[in-house]
Amino acid sequence: MQKSDDLEFIDIAGKAASVSEAVRTRHSVREFDSRPVEINELRELIDDSLRSPSWKNSQPWNIHVVTGEKKASLSAKLVSLARSQDPAPDTAWAAGFPSNIKKRMFDLGMKLYGIAGIDRKDKEARDNFMVRNFEFFDAPVALFITTRCELNFYVGIDIGCYLSTLMLLARERGMSSCAQASLSSFPEVVRADLGLPEEDRLICGLSLGYPLADSPVNRYHTPRESFESLVKFY
Repeated sequence: MQKSDDLEFIDIAGKAASVSEAVRTRHSVREFDSRPVEINELRELIDDSLRSPSWKNSQPWNIHVVTGEKKASLSAKLVSLARSQDPAPDTAWAAGFPSNIKKRMFDLGMKLYGIAGIDRKDKEARDNFMVRNFEFFDAPVALFITTRCELNFYVGIDIGCYLSTLMLLARERGMSSCAQASLSSFPEVVRADLGLPEEDRLICGLSLGYPLADSPVNRYHTPRESFESLVKFY
């Protein structure tokens, strides 16, 4: 672990030795190397992730795994749309956060720009950084999460549980991930490309693979609020 000013950097190479270590060391990765994820490893990871909890065992998710040429062609379409159109997700993205949460979100963006060497006034560089979402940050695997359930708070909790389970299991196996609301920006294109029916509502996506070694962006460990500020005992 290394600290610079108010930034913390950690090494996330290799496997996590325990669930606790996976929780403590997992964070979003935005630069992946070209090493592929072996199909058997990928199948085992996703099979294990399906043990995620859900309300009354509803399991309101479907997982669509995209790799290879299919991923490349879909990425090209999404990048083109991201550069020319506004997002049109199936469900509106969260808005209206309290001021303290908005500050955390703003601070994260500014720190990421700084680590990536992007001046906050450089709109072109910021836009290019955003578009990297639709290139899956060069990850070898892209996942799209859909549901056929009515979109409500409890379905959202279940899918959040699923994402957390998947990301922690990936960290245990030495892989990294980045969950992305941005990948729900153009659901009609994703449905058409994957041959999905209209009732499959696109919730989010996730980039998955092995982290690029020695990347400052990858090593940046996002901060958390203090225990005392978030937790009360009664």
